[in-house]
Amino acid sequence: MSVFSNCSQTKLSLFFLLAGLLLASACSGSSLSSESAYVVPEKIRLKNSTAQAARGIGELKSGDRVTITERSKSEDGTPWVNVKAGDGQEGWAEAKNFIKEDIVAKSRKMADEIKDIPTQAIGKSKATLKLRLTPDRTTEENVAAPLPSGTIMEIVARERKPRPASLDQKAESAEGAASDSKQETKYDEWLQVRLSGLTVLPAGWIYGGSVELDIPGEIIYFVSSGRRIVGWQKLGTVHGDDSRTGDHFLVLERKVIDADDRADFDRIKVLAYDAPTRNYTTPFKDDVIGRFPISVKMDGQSGSFKANVLDKGGVNQEVEYTVEIMNNKVKVARPATPKMDKK
Repeated sequence: MSVFSNCSQTKLSLFFLLAGLLLASACSGSSLSSESAYVVPEKIRLKNSTAQAARGIGELKSGDRVTITERSKSEDGTPWVNVKAGDGQEGWAEAKNFIKEDIVAKSRKMADEIKDIPTQAIGKSKATLKLRLTPDRTTEENVAAPLPSGTIMEIVARERKPRPASLDQKAESAEGAASDSKQETKYDEWLQVRLSGLTVLPAGWIYGGSVELDIPGEIIYFVSSGRRIVGWQKLGTVHGDDSRTGDHFLVLERKVIDADDRADFDRIKVLAYDAPTRNYTTPFKDDVIGRFPISVKMDGQSGSFKANVLDKGGVNQEVEYTVEIMNNKVKVARPATPKMDKK
């Protein structure tokens, strides 16, 4: 009888112990995990807990690979993770500092695919925006990471996609528009970008409406009337007698109003720096329906640039323009018979 009683007391004690452990786990709001991730910020501090007064116990840097072993929330509800690094460091940090390994792999694959495409323009984020793995705003599954305002990016391609109907409906509701009114399809501009300053996520897609171009100051005011500059590349550098230097630029422009939807640019022109006057002239321009990318290849004072343009029938052509720079004067010629794209 005593043996049975002792056994029952042991089971009862074990029951209460397990119940207590489960309760403690539920109260902490934490969950065990085991997934690989990478550190995004330049540096982060590891803490010994999620508490506001937690003590720093280590430091990780951008690109460090870690294993997330536990997830929890701080007192104010902010998501935190416990991580273990390859060098043995272990501690807590905010979850926003880490990117899952599969997302990093997809971004790096994209960067490898576009590594040989010349930079068409330099852009800067106007506000915090989302770097995505595809040009699509209908889902959040393709979001790689948020990018802070002022992020610099190299633009290599442009896509035009129908705007999600849900976004238009929200806008109409906010403006008091009739929900049953027939609306024409609206489009979003997307930019494929390289992020040279972010090795963890080196490439992705950005909603174009959140990006402003960082046009070189010396050419920003030489835009054609009714157009805007959408791309540029250097053709060469001029050294003046007064030791001042200036650059010749290949500039791509697009109409502000009534632009062809197929065009990334509709005018190619050259801005040539004149050393004596310290000003720019336009020795060449060509109105075409063009698509990114455009590539420049200069060997000293001579070279060429290639552009993909559409003819009147909408057929894609690869057109090669020759460039000669003599006595700091730029001369550009387009071949009379462009090579047709047989693809």
